Amino acid sequence: MAARYKDTPPYSYLLALALGLFGLPVIYALANYGSYSPLVTMACFAVLHAVPGAAFGLVWPDIKWRWGVWLCGVPAVVASFFAPSAWFMAGWLAMTVLPACAGAYATAQLHLRYVKVEDPGMALPVYGGREVETVAVRAPVHREELI
Repeated sequence: MAARYKDTPPYSYLLALALGLFGLPVIYALANYGSYSPLVTMACFAVLHAVPGAAFGLVWPDIKWRWGVWLCGVPAVVASFFAPSAWFMAGWLAMTVLPACAGAYATAQLHLRYVKVEDPGMALPVYGGREVETVAVRAPVHREELI
């Protein structure tokens, strides 16, 4: 059956916030461990942010790329206080938020591609990443009523 917002438990958002905040020092340590090249460090940093995003996107695929924002939102606010310049902050966001969002989106799409819908007539249309229940029916409009 297709995933909906109500399929995501409320504790998953708190789990994403906590993992993003408390996992940040571990990610820094792992990205800098044994790496003497700045490019390798940046690649490790991006991959280590994409993995939790991918995990959340695979388990709860309903909000897709937004898991990256949930994972990196609080660390981004904390990092903004210590950023020496706006360019540093832009680079930091490119190495954290973009890979996390991309990982979550890719695995959510992969998950939703292979989820079997039990009743195709009951599947909800998807608009902008959200499933929308269509309940409104167009009623005929008479010109006399508009004047």
